[in-house]
Amino acid sequence: MLRIVFCLLVIFPGLCAAQTLELQAWRGGKALRISGVIEKGLADRLAAVLPQLVPYRHGVPVLLLDSPGGNVGEALRVSALLGQNPVHMVVPDGANCSSACASILFIAGAYRTAEPFAELGQHSCAVNGKPLPECNEILAQHAIEHGVSHGSIMAFVSFAPPDQMMNFSREDADGWGWTRYPGEREGGFEKSEPRAMRAILGKMPPAQAKWRLDFREDGYRAFLRPVSDFEREMQVNLYCDAGHPGNLYLSMEINGPAEVIAPSILGLTVTADALQWAVPRPVVWQMDEQVTEVVSVIPAGIAPQILTAQAQRFEVRLDLRQPYEPIVATTTLIGAGQVFRFAAANCAFGRMDRRAPLPD
Repeated sequence: MLRIVFCLLVIFPGLCAAQTLELQAWRGGKALRISGVIEKGLADRLAAVLPQLVPYRHGVPVLLLDSPGGNVGEALRVSALLGQNPVHMVVPDGANCSSACASILFIAGAYRTAEPFAELGQHSCAVNGKPLPECNEILAQHAIEHGVSHGSIMAFVSFAPPDQMMNFSREDADGWGWTRYPGEREGGFEKSEPRAMRAILGKMPPAQAKWRLDFREDGYRAFLRPVSDFEREMQVNLYCDAGHPGNLYLSMEINGPAEVIAPSILGLTVTADALQWAVPRPVVWQMDEQVTEVVSVIPAGIAPQILTAQAQRFEVRLDLRQPYEPIVATTTLIGAGQVFRFAAANCAFGRMDRRAPLPD
């Protein structure tokens, strides 16, 4: 993706010298990127910038994080500032947010998400290289204040020595309950820490299978995870694309290469109570290096009904050639309408069309 970086000297005079803040084009808006070591003065610089940032379409500005951490006290001051200035913290693909960046700045976001190939890191607090347990407790208490359980932070900041780093993927961040997606309240998605629950109870809780929102190219998608609250396998997406106006798409994500998966697919069928459509040859393409996406256009006569449906049973079924069994995702559309309508009104800006053919 082309990213255009602007010097903040032009837009926010006096900030370029800090070398930690950059305004850049990202996902259809202008996001503020925080990079480099967290140093004293960051909170003051952010306080001057935040009122001038334009919110994204889901209601808050986006801050991109790519920092190895730094001054814990300054990170806490930034968190206090964000209590009055809600933002969406994002760790973008290829970026790393570690130490105070992960345990404080990321957690402080009203929304906080990591892209599939982002990385977060946790380790113990230290002063001059010596562990500081009371600081670890401050981090855990900060997590509680932002809707994350004490143990989901304390388990790692107390376990990893100061001179080591425990690295976490997007799936880890979702699984330990560090993330919060747009649309959770509207879609009925509740606090989820499945990996913490597995550590306590010895088994993984079932997926909530509630619809949420995430970015898709320069727009948004509604998504649902039927296997677990943190795994992409069998994730179902609903979205539109500005390059195909008037169309609404539904897709399922499957782990693995498209060249292997595509020949095995016999068709896709979607059922929502009495509504149903079938696609004998859905579009199959390599979404990224890990995931294949199977795409269907929602028929024009059904799309308006899907956006307002309250179906008790919603099923997406992929029929496969033997010896493979069908892949079936089952959920409900109860409470999905507001999330669906937002995704349908905020399409990707044609980028998908240049990367893979979309059905008409």
